[in-house]
Amino acid sequence: MKNNAQVSERFRDFDANLTTRPWIVIGMGLRKFGQIMKFKNYGLWSLIVIVYLFTLSRLLLSDSTNYPCTPVTEEGYRSCVPLNYYGDILQGGMRLFLVSIVAIASGGVIGNDMANKSIHLYLSRPISRLDYLIARFIPVFLVLILVTVIPNVMFFVSMWSDNGLKMEWLQGHKWLIFVLILQGIVYSAGFAIIGLTFSTLIKKENAASAATFIFIYGASIICEIFFIALKVLDVKDADFILLLSVSHLLDYINYAIFDTKYLVAAAFTYWEVDVSGIGAGIIFTVTFAGCCGLMYWMIQQMEANK
Repeated sequence: MKNNAQVSERFRDFDANLTTRPWIVIGMGLRKFGQIMKFKNYGLWSLIVIVYLFTLSRLLLSDSTNYPCTPVTEEGYRSCVPLNYYGDILQGGMRLFLVSIVAIASGGVIGNDMANKSIHLYLSRPISRLDYLIARFIPVFLVLILVTVIPNVMFFVSMWSDNGLKMEWLQGHKWLIFVLILQGIVYSAGFAIIGLTFSTLIKKENAASAATFIFIYGASIICEIFFIALKVLDVKDADFILLLSVSHLLDYINYAIFDTKYLVAAAFTYWEVDVSGIGAGIIFTVTFAGCCGLMYWMIQQMEANK
């Protein structure tokens, strides 16, 4: 009876009322989101609280006259508050905490299903492998939206309040709310895909979480070291080394969304980065399409070996 109860609990994502594929996918995603966000997940909640405390401190110390961007160089480089939010902690950004959150949230999402073979039951329902991946993407994506879009929208509303809640200010910055949401979606989707990829590859929650953190944050530090070394040696096209880091690749895309040139902080110095938009687009597409394809293939192989 105990074993039967454990099986019932494991597969309770399936509800008789969820009779269509879209509702099954959405239901699976939202239930998993609820499981991840349980208050007993102290590590995740601690990081989320830190992010919001940091946001509140930014609100208290902010100057609405410098929002959202201020010029840095005559060549068109700007320092943008919403972009700096995703930067390194030494520059006042939240990258360390955001990467830690995705590592914790995504570690066991797919890996646990593969380790305990419950994935076979999920796929025996009227959903495809793609449906399953979407259902597992939804909860991690939603967790990240909580710490990407919402804090920056809070900051936007605070800046509007500092300007007297004037409709003229809101009309003049209506483009910004759209950009903030788009920016958060890009970061959340990108980090979620990387985290789920390692969850699929490793299948052990703690190991997958560690691998996700090392890959995203560690690769960023390593690429910055090589970038600085190549710059010192005056190597041509040294800037492209940064795009081998997922976080810097996402930074570059989001600087493009803000229509500002990429200025990277490395070794306590700001460096002007000039790379081809086409090259960055190719690396972006290959990286994330490759991760999605790898997850799909591994699930397919697991089904074939059932």
